[in-house]
Amino acid sequence: MSKQMVIADFKALVFKVGEEEYGVHISQVVSIERMQSIMPYPNRPPHVLGVTTIRNVVTPIVDLRAALTGETLQPGDETRIIIFQVNSSEIGLVVDAATDVLDIMANTIQYPNLLEKKEVSYLEGISKLEERLVILLNVEKLLEDTTNLDELRELKEAL
Repeated sequence: MSKQMVIADFKALVFKVGEEEYGVHISQVVSIERMQSIMPYPNRPPHVLGVTTIRNVVTPIVDLRAALTGETLQPGDETRIIIFQVNSSEIGLVVDAATDVLDIMANTIQYPNLLEKKEVSYLEGISKLEERLVILLNVEKLLEDTTNLDELRELKEAL
């Protein structure tokens, strides 16, 4: 069975990392926050910035640009922290900008052979919307592939 038969229409939060636009299912998003002070901690992967408190919840923060490309994000006025519910924990991803909430129709999603050959589990396809290409991500799989989720949970519980 092809992925196109599995995925239905959905609403997506679209955000930018560098020049690329990414989309995630809106049901994965808890909130979008302005950039704020992040407390680093020792012996963390380079893309894990540290933790911050958002609405009285200690939240691990991951630099999505570093996780995807190895480059460090330079925060600006449009930089945002998108808070996601992953399993039973909230985790924040820092992005260049949160831009839209869009309806993604299943018939706009394509699955290039490149995605299948690389076997990158967190890429769910690419939606072609008029003059835009939106790379669709599964945040839970992205964090599983790039970050030690158990370590983030333990850190949160220790604070």
